[in-house]
Amino acid sequence: MFAQFQRVHYTPADCTSAEGKIMFKRYFHGWLPIFVLALSVVVFQAGSAEAAKRVALLIGNEKYEATSQLNNPANDVELMKASFEEAGFDMVTAVHDLDRASMVRALRDFEDTAAGADVAIIYYSGHGMEMNGENFLLPVDVSLKTDKDVEDEAIPLDRVQRSLEGATRLKLVILDACRNNPFEQSMSRSISTRAVSRGLARVEPESADLLVAFASKAGTVAMDGEGKNSPFATALAKYLTEPGVDVRIALGKVRDDVVTATNREQEPFVYGSLGGAQIFLNIKEVNINITNNGNTQEVSPNGQSAAAADWQNIRDLADKDLIEVFLAKHGTDPVYKMLAEKKLKLLDEAAQTAVTPDEIAWEALKQSTDGAALTRFVERYPDSKHRVEAETQIAALEPKKGLNISRTGKDTQASRDCYLLAGEPQSMPGFLGVNFLKIDSARALTACAQAVNENPDDMMLVNMLGRAQDAGRNYVDARSNYQKAADGGNMYGLTNLAWFSIYGTDGPVDVDKGKEMFEHAANNGNSYAQASLGWLYRDGYGSVPQDYAESLKWYQLSANQGYANAMATLGWFYREGNGVEKDLDQSLSWYQKAAEGGDANAMSSLGWAYQNGLGTPQDYTQAKVWYEKAANVGDAYSMALLGWFYDDGKAVPQDYAQARNWYEMASNAGSAYAMGNLSRLYDWGLGTKADPKEAVRWAAASVEGGDPAKLEELKTSPDNFTPAFRKEIQALLKDRGYYSGPLDGDFGAATQNAIDRLAKKS
Repeated sequence: MFAQFQRVHYTPADCTSAEGKIMFKRYFHGWLPIFVLALSVVVFQAGSAEAAKRVALLIGNEKYEATSQLNNPANDVELMKASFEEAGFDMVTAVHDLDRASMVRALRDFEDTAAGADVAIIYYSGHGMEMNGENFLLPVDVSLKTDKDVEDEAIPLDRVQRSLEGATRLKLVILDACRNNPFEQSMSRSISTRAVSRGLARVEPESADLLVAFASKAGTVAMDGEGKNSPFATALAKYLTEPGVDVRIALGKVRDDVVTATNREQEPFVYGSLGGAQIFLNIKEVNINITNNGNTQEVSPNGQSAAAADWQNIRDLADKDLIEVFLAKHGTDPVYKMLAEKKLKLLDEAAQTAVTPDEIAWEALKQSTDGAALTRFVERYPDSKHRVEAETQIAALEPKKGLNISRTGKDTQASRDCYLLAGEPQSMPGFLGVNFLKIDSARALTACAQAVNENPDDMMLVNMLGRAQDAGRNYVDARSNYQKAADGGNMYGLTNLAWFSIYGTDGPVDVDKGKEMFEHAANNGNSYAQASLGWLYRDGYGSVPQDYAESLKWYQLSANQGYANAMATLGWFYREGNGVEKDLDQSLSWYQKAAEGGDANAMSSLGWAYQNGLGTPQDYTQAKVWYEKAANVGDAYSMALLGWFYDDGKAVPQDYAQARNWYEMASNAGSAYAMGNLSRLYDWGLGTKADPKEAVRWAAASVEGGDPAKLEELKTSPDNFTPAFRKEIQALLKDRGYYSGPLDGDFGAATQNAIDRLAKKS
């Protein structure tokens, strides 16, 4: 009736278990080929994917009366108009060659239009100037004979910004006005201290949700280019309204394109900051396709399906709307469809007891160290009484105050958010970082794109932007940013780029090339690269011969720098006696150090050591303590083991209801083993009312989730299941088209073949 949980316990480097635990970085053992990936951009913030009021005012001043005329503004405005209209903007107003009175009137009219809009944009192409640190846009009738005339004849940038104040989500000013000031030489100075400089002056927007995008950063001059449009307008039209791309990502692409097109002579810059939610200027869906040999499967090279990744990003929220969006996208995935439907049922039951959604969500997060999950909570439940607690936990997970988190000296909130959501593990003292499979790509993209826009020369931020794109399966942009970071001397970027070669993420597998990049980064002292090299030699991967001594050398170097995963892997070496004399005391010591460094696998390995008396007297109570620590940081394996403790009465009184709670948490986190045990509880009515239909749903999910023990039990021990269960599973197999025989509960050859087909389908 009850199958003992028997399996070789894994460590961070021992990943062959049925739980599908990842190796120390992010990938499963064994190479997975590249598949065709269809990634539709679905945003899980309320209203983000719905049509919104988006308005734009485009001003092109070209035919100046008192100075030389410009070549591009009229063309640039028409190009941007076509771009915004194609993106489905509700209103786009294009005006040309405005004198001061007309320009003020256009801004005033747009101020009324922007009131209540979600997105309001003003694009200006023409002459601009800076005086005493203040920026002005120049109407076509300016003469500016003296500096006294500037405030009377020109339009201050503050007035432009004021026209956007009524917008609620995004206020964007785009200035293609960083040209040489044509009046700089002719204008007489009434006061010698009035400084007029090249280009425009940097701005620090005080208004919430306001960005000011310059064609060229403060104090530098933009180019008109030799074509019909300026390089800046050309890049804006190409990227700004790209479907499904957050505005901060788009502006980062614009910057890169202009820098390349102008041979680094012009660098666009963005000032200001936004909140955490993604903002799309074009709300159409976008598909990112990567092909290889015609194979098709919705699984990425990190072994995680799109359904699993999206579920990871909403499972800790008690929100029916998000789950229904998830079902609309992933309803064909039987495992995650079942998990989502189960969550909806639980929410309906909770609603009958008047428990609020934020209370349900907080119960699962109150001891969490998952920065993305806590951020999702704050975004989704801004009025919750637990918001302050969540924000306190988030602050504890950011890089410590006072740490120099930027080589360029800029410590902004966006950069701290980028570290919180996509930071490399142990990349700074006392900083846990984010496991690759825990990256919430949507939120990480938002934070890191803004951080890179603010600080484009910080190569660690560029690498983390690549990491966010990698997690979201946008391998083209991920490779580009990894390469940029590596070229800028960031060894994390080089190591991440090496993994693309090792696993053939976006092209052919080239282990030798990846190993060469690992070696370069490792010899430059990068602990992540050292651990990566250790893994290559430990497994003898690809063309690399297995060499435990060489592997130990690299893991030891990494561990000496405090890399928690390397410490945990050393615990595995000493526990198994591979390449060293078996030493359970040393093993326990390394696991302890790694656990203190925040490594969840080390915590669960300590639980396993205490459970089985490995280097310490057997102690189920202490094992439970470590499993609970690992469960608090989201380790599904430890949640499942805690379920087994209550199921079997280890260190606690036998309690099937508590066992069911832990199994459900583990199942929600993707544990196929826990799903199988939930099936047994529902089948036999242990800790819950007997429910053969529910039992069969969990059993099927367990098999489809890859648990070999449940598959074997179904095929070889049908008497472990009630007659009602056996008939129900035949009915499920018939519904799936795998079985056509009678619903008699007899697990003959036809039923067993159908069960095999169910397993193979997964």
